[in-house]
Amino acid sequence: MKIHVVAPITTPELSRAEHFTPHAREDNEVVVSILDDGPASIESQFDEAVALPDIVRRAVEAESAGADAVVIDCMGDPGLGASREVTSMLVLGPAQTSMHVASMLALNFSIVTTGESVLPMFHDLIRRYGLTDRVCSIRPVEIPVLELHVDGRLQDALFSEALKAVEQDGAHAIVLGCTGMRGWAELLTEHLAQHGHGGIPVIDPVITTLKIAEALVDLGLTPSSRTYPTPPVKTVRGYDALMDVVTR
Repeated sequence: MKIHVVAPITTPELSRAEHFTPHAREDNEVVVSILDDGPASIESQFDEAVALPDIVRRAVEAESAGADAVVIDCMGDPGLGASREVTSMLVLGPAQTSMHVASMLALNFSIVTTGESVLPMFHDLIRRYGLTDRVCSIRPVEIPVLELHVDGRLQDALFSEALKAVEQDGAHAIVLGCTGMRGWAELLTEHLAQHGHGGIPVIDPVITTLKIAEALVDLGLTPSSRTYPTPPVKTVRGYDALMDVVTR
């Protein structure tokens, strides 16, 4: 099995194969690629828009290289539908996957994310995925993606906002709202338990998505071709590098 993680950014240190291989099965070869063209991080709809062409190109190239599935390493799920339209393999986004897993495990959930700039994106995704009545709150820690691991602020902010989500908002589960928060789920679970809230699931979105991808590959399941039909052939100007791989 080969799962290709597409990091829709141009910052190499934020997404590396060694971040995923400890969580993967022994028979899963995890490959990670970043974009040649795009933003350093995704924290707005503009960031997402400029990342899209290279995300789709990476997905097509991954399929050509023998990948069984692609995981898009961003909680905005950028390029998810487009990548499904131009490939025949499994493509998963961590927002859709982790929020649906949370809804399987709990009555409701809260999202703890980076900053206010991503809130409109989350509200759009929640509506698109039919989960409006399952989300208690979206709580930002107000730390930019590129500063999540800079000065130690993240732990206190995560602990504080997650506890508020449980105690003030009534959350039965927590979804980490940025894949850059990878690795914090276990510590956050322990923190909530120490404050009298044991048994609250805390979901690490991109690792959860990797494991769901493994299961779906085993089951031979891919996105519906009726939901994600192959785009009609037409002239597309200004995207030669993308169209070269899409129409190959």
